[in-house]
Amino acid sequence: MPDRQWILLVDPAWRPASTEDGAEVPSPPPEAVVGGWLAGEDGSVSRFEPNPGYAPAAEDSPADPLDAVLRLTARGAAGFDQLAAAFRESPFAVALDRAETPIVAPSPDDIPCLLVTTAPAHRRRVRADGWLPATPADLLQLMDRYPDTDLLLNPGTPGCLRLAADSVREMAAEPGPSSGRH
Repeated sequence: MPDRQWILLVDPAWRPASTEDGAEVPSPPPEAVVGGWLAGEDGSVSRFEPNPGYAPAAEDSPADPLDAVLRLTARGAAGFDQLAAAFRESPFAVALDRAETPIVAPSPDDIPCLLVTTAPAHRRRVRADGWLPATPADLLQLMDRYPDTDLLLNPGTPGCLRLAADSVREMAAEPGPSSGRH
């Protein structure tokens, strides 16, 4: 089996502690690791895998790469292309009720939405009886089952964003050869 290594994303607020002799402790504790990508010997990387044990150091710490892009988008510092690229590579979880049916609830602007999180750290803000892991393709299938709904990503967080169904379809589509993606 080829050698594989994890590339870790660490909470930006985490700082290594110093030992008594002044040498830094290089490894972050598990709760400071946002998640990571599994890298292959050939340089390929997997989808981002969030760490379910991650405990954000601050309320405004992003919990995953898409969460960070959502926050940048809200500030006008990232555009649709960056959001779409992060969306296509992200894992999701859909909030479920007791009957294991996806929860549809109103967004802050009163639009019916499926409640979706981008990392386990966001789930505590949503009243749900369970969570359904989902890929972007899974979200598209759910949206077809629930017409006239949008997605509400990371409800209750600083990066909360309602994505219109048409935007989700456009983002989830693989980019064409002219997009510059290799």
